[in-house]
Amino acid sequence: MRNWIRKPSAFILLLSACVLLLVSSNLNWPKDYWKGILRSDARGYYAWLPAVFIYQDLSFEFQNTVENPQTDPRHQAVYRIPKENSITNKYFCGTALAELPFFLTAHILTLLSSGNADGYSFLYQLFINLAGIFYALCGLYFLRRLLLQFKFSESTITWSLIATLFATNLFYYSIIEPGMSHVFSFAFISAFLFYTHAWFRNPQTRLLLLASVCLGMIILIRPVNGFILLATPLLASSWDDFLTRIRLLLNSPKIVFPILITSSIIAIQPILWKIQTGNFFLDSYPGEDFHFLQPHLIDFLFSYKKGAFLYTPILALCLVGYLFLPKEKRPQLIYGSAWGLALVYILSSWWNWWYGGSFSSRVLVEYLPVFAIGLAILLHQKRSWIKIVSRTLVVVLLLVCQVQIYQYRYYQIHWEEMTVQRYWDVFLRPDLK
Repeated sequence: MRNWIRKPSAFILLLSACVLLLVSSNLNWPKDYWKGILRSDARGYYAWLPAVFIYQDLSFEFQNTVENPQTDPRHQAVYRIPKENSITNKYFCGTALAELPFFLTAHILTLLSSGNADGYSFLYQLFINLAGIFYALCGLYFLRRLLLQFKFSESTITWSLIATLFATNLFYYSIIEPGMSHVFSFAFISAFLFYTHAWFRNPQTRLLLLASVCLGMIILIRPVNGFILLATPLLASSWDDFLTRIRLLLNSPKIVFPILITSSIIAIQPILWKIQTGNFFLDSYPGEDFHFLQPHLIDFLFSYKKGAFLYTPILALCLVGYLFLPKEKRPQLIYGSAWGLALVYILSSWWNWWYGGSFSSRVLVEYLPVFAIGLAILLHQKRSWIKIVSRTLVVVLLLVCQVQIYQYRYYQIHWEEMTVQRYWDVFLRPDLK
């Protein structure tokens, strides 16, 4: 008990697990609600598993005969696309690889219980729900360890973890749409940042290899998230330290091993494409492109349709924290600002910049560890008035986010048709449900 008192941030992880399980058991498991756990894009990510391990059918012919009858018709999606005189899955297989242990557990338990081992019955979808919770907690676990490496206090870390889970859309994607790729990316990016920062502090080969595994999974899940690699200068103690470490690594024969590990993981996708179509490389998103000459930066961050700062306003507070970095960190602050702007530019250049049916800007969920560091800097300030104001804002913004998640679940906040009037008509009015 004393250990929990001394380490409240560790206790928060346990409490978060209980909350996520409790809410999931209420929302997703009774009656036929479980049929909505695999919805829209999540079905495409997951489909690799039954295709490989149950049906041995990479043309996914089972979608109409098996999958659709076992899932909520409101959330069915088309992920089979014709390509090179064959059929392929438009989604990358990284999410499925992360789900694999949970899928196999569900498959074994279903077989042992003489259940319907078709890949879509109750236990399969239940375990995808558990996978989302598990990876959310893993992400928070590595985020806690990262913040400890930065020498933040237990109080600061506790507040940061609470805010990251409950004041952002991570909470939504952990329990309501757990099969989407974002919570899995969040976990691997948290782990990547932790191992990379640990390597800068103590350049052990083991840490570098673990970071390489995480980077491979990050790219295999969602290739654009490989952009996190360019954030590594922010993890060194100084710009000079970063350059020194990188020079030593580039001149060392050990660099071969992390390259091989990352490349081997990424290579899983081209191998699957080769089996499906005869080609190692293909465009699985035909007609869906980045429009880099027409980015929607303002819409992406501020619009009533899907603005990140409107629906998850604590993200703006997190960025304020970086302004409190000491003077010796100014070069990294300038670099970090440029990196963040480039990230938003890229994400807002996607043809569907609001990313379809989603709560807030869902593609920022994976980058929450970066936001959490900024929030921790703000919460760690010694001046009492800053502590009081920042913690008060965290509580207020947490409540705002939770209310809006509730409203989104019950369609008061529409997934892609919000306007100024529609937003303010229902603002913090869940009683209008």
